[in-house]
Amino acid sequence: MRWSSLANRAWPLGAIITRTLTAKLPGPNADSSACKLAADQNVYLSAGFGYELNCAPSVGTLSAFMIFVDFPDQGADESTPEVLHDFFLPSAADWYDGASYGALGLSVTADTSRFYRMPSTAASYNWERGLTAEQHQHYIQDALAAPTFMGDVTTRDGTYVARKSVTFGYDGYRTWGSLVLNHETGHTMCLPDYYPFNGSATGLFIGGWDLMGLISGPSPDYFAWDKWRLGWLSDDQVDCVAEAGQTAHVLSPLEAPGGKKAVVVKHNDTSVLVAELRSPIGVDSASCATGILLYTVSTTIATGEGPVRVLDATPGSGGCAGDELDDATLTVDGVSSYTHAEWHVKIAVVGRVGEDYEIRVTVA
Repeated sequence: MRWSSLANRAWPLGAIITRTLTAKLPGPNADSSACKLAADQNVYLSAGFGYELNCAPSVGTLSAFMIFVDFPDQGADESTPEVLHDFFLPSAADWYDGASYGALGLSVTADTSRFYRMPSTAASYNWERGLTAEQHQHYIQDALAAPTFMGDVTTRDGTYVARKSVTFGYDGYRTWGSLVLNHETGHTMCLPDYYPFNGSATGLFIGGWDLMGLISGPSPDYFAWDKWRLGWLSDDQVDCVAEAGQTAHVLSPLEAPGGKKAVVVKHNDTSVLVAELRSPIGVDSASCATGILLYTVSTTIATGEGPVRVLDATPGSGGCAGDELDDATLTVDGVSSYTHAEWHVKIAVVGRVGEDYEIRVTVA
């Protein structure tokens, strides 16, 4: 026990020395506003700032109303909707409270009196990935509830019902768990899908690193880039690198409040490279790998086509939790640097201080 204690004390000392050596390097070389890429309004659910599609509030209280439906050919299996309600809530609300550092509260009022019978069979709605807006609208008007449909919802007589709406089927209850509600609610705040729409593997672009990709992934916390866009991170929690040179930065775990959360390296007016520290705490408690996660963001790539792409620091490793990208991180005692050759950017881990990581960014 004494030897273990001494060993634990020796490591922070080494890390502090590393910080002292690299402290001579400058910090961010641009105001954070230089890295706030504007959304492309012609790109559906563009991953930039200021996307305009009547997005639901992401700070304060997001209020919602929930009803439950079944179909003539698929009656409800549960005796009461309360079983489903309790399955999703308060878990989904608690997730947002943790992921947003308390900035967003999800308040859901539900009609648990019964299942409302839809007028047509489940099969008639052609409910599958890639549903058209018209098919969505038809379902909405029939249910007076909402699928993941990015438009205002009204009854047939024109009465306003909701700004945005989401829906999920029995697969959420059977497969995805309560996080399906958070995924779909993310769309109401104008977050894109990070899984591919072309039928490729769900983790093709980002592995299991964000809830807007693989819902059941081991590290579901939203990317720091999106937390910044949603207003959950302040400008002073993001370092912006927009010029050539070498800079040093200290990042704290994304999953915990406070501290610096991201280094954003601006490539041009439509794309950036982001570095953030992921740890097995909070909403990422099931993570199978930790360290500095790197990814690119493009504001010109639409939802489902890969607007965010994780950069794999350990290609060919086989990954963990079933996906090659799930162990893509840089670590202190493993793969410690990554070079994006095309963009002439190198990210290197140079030390660890407690739970924080120090990284060095070199832009040629």
